[in-house]
Amino acid sequence: MLIFILKKCWYEKIASGEKKIEYREVKPYWTKRIKNLFPPDYAAKQEEVFGAAVWGKFDCMEWGKLVRPLCQLRKAYTSQRMTARIKKIEIVCGLGTDLKIDKPVYAFYLQNIKEAK
Repeated sequence: MLIFILKKCWYEKIASGEKKIEYREVKPYWTKRIKNLFPPDYAAKQEEVFGAAVWGKFDCMEWGKLVRPLCQLRKAYTSQRMTARIKKIEIVCGLGTDLKIDKPVYAFYLQNIKEAK
């Protein structure tokens, strides 16, 4: 499961449904965690996306069936959290994102967002 620690403003935008994509800079930290979401064979097929700073995308698919990894969205370092399914992960230019950086970033498309109890 991926865990995203969010500032209050981003957490509230996701909770309200205003924001449905979470962005993280492409770095070994996130690449390793994304690989761990999927079976080893699946991650090997995506090596060209994970292994290099390339622009690309993939749907969360495994052998023709959908895989929807679960993630946790935490409000800063509080106990308040939500869960969501990752619909798709893309690598996009960071300039057009919340991060506003001229580097590749992972775009995590979220669905089924629910407050955790």
